Amino acid sequence: MDLRTSLGKRLRTLRAKWGYTQQDISSILQIDRSTYAYYETSRSTPPLSTLKKLADVYHVSLSDLFGNEEAPPQFSDSAPGVFADLDHNKSHIYDLCPEERQLIAMYRLANQETRGKIMELLHTKNS
Repeated sequence: MDLRTSLGKRLRTLRAKWGYTQQDISSILQIDRSTYAYYETSRSTPPLSTLKKLADVYHVSLSDLFGNEEAPPQFSDSAPGVFADLDHNKSHIYDLCPEERQLIAMYRLANQETRGKIMELLHTKNS
């Protein structure tokens, strides 16, 4: 499998994993949906700037976008069940509405200054 095909399959897999539609991702990247569809079907390759944004949105490294994902290290706690409540209550991004998923993706693309302003705004609105 060539690099472009590998990238296309990986983009499709990551998008499905996070519960995004092609339209969601194209809106976040501010490109046409058909352009993003071409990336997934390996008809074209995204520029490096777009690859960086996709890595941020999907919360992976650039290397991971090309399928070079190594298994993460496994950690265990000597007291099983310590984090059982956290596992029970955790939510997944695919449980969120489209606006919430888009907000998370756009937050991941923001620089540190913008992230700080967002957090400040949210804290003042919730106080």
